Amino acid sequence: MRESGIRSLWALCALGVLPLACAASENSVDRKVAADAKGEVLISNVSGTVDVRGWDRNEVQVTGQLDEDVERVDVETSSGRTVIKVILPKGSHDEGDAMLEIQVPRASSVEVSAVSADVSSKGVVGTQRLKTVSGEITAEVSGEDSEVRSVSGDITVHGNGKPGSLRVSSVSGGLDLTNGAGKLDVVTVSGDARVHMGESSEITARTTSGEVELHARLSKDARASVESVSGDLTLDLGNAAGLALEIESFSGDITGCLAGGVERVSKYGPGVRLNSRTGDGSARVRAKTLSGDIEICDR
Repeated sequence: MRESGIRSLWALCALGVLPLACAASENSVDRKVAADAKGEVLISNVSGTVDVRGWDRNEVQVTGQLDEDVERVDVETSSGRTVIKVILPKGSHDEGDAMLEIQVPRASSVEVSAVSADVSSKGVVGTQRLKTVSGEITAEVSGEDSEVRSVSGDITVHGNGKPGSLRVSSVSGGLDLTNGAGKLDVVTVSGDARVHMGESSEITARTTSGEVELHARLSKDARASVESVSGDLTLDLGNAAGLALEIESFSGDITGCLAGGVERVSKYGPGVRLNSRTGDGSARVRAKTLSGDIEICDR
């Protein structure tokens, strides 16, 4: 609600409405510094937004609006590293909102650290480390080694279809990943994860009570491992050469187009498993849950 009110006020300012209120409550930042084409950009903000955009200039530009609880935004550059930090008054316990838009060279390595700020990124092809506690993250990632983490905010990631390495984690927020490829590591506690991967060589997904929906095309000799305590697992995994399946659920069911051959773990106790092979079985798939159901199919 607080952020919505600030946005509304700035919109009125832009239209020339409430000029006295705008003059009294609005601060802006507009800084530009030279930067290396493949340099590092480190961004820190407590509350508000961080909107990162890649562009074809060897410069970093920071623009945005600050509420009255923010003292300033520092922008410093040295030895190929640009540091952008929102500064609150000394001793202040307020979480002043800073709504920042930051343009960086496309090949930059970007790291964002936030608390309750929403984070977005687009057009950056270098390595990205995007972290927030309670904010949401929306990002485009390239084939580089990248990491996206949030505690309670939702995460939406769109890849460029090129092989890379990506780690995504959330405690209670949902995860939505599309057009990824290469290596993927997904971790969530209670949030659901929906993953659509292209050609993949290694996939690891772990959750406690969230559901995992995984669609991927596994390369030859690929490895996929998916585990859950109480969440359901839906696996749609294709491989032209073949799959070797090791699927097990203690108290749930195993279903799907590849579920032929499901057997009980024990004649007298609970648990079902599926150990089977299609083709040469070069891609290995392991899935396990304690009380959730598992649906397994190939496409």
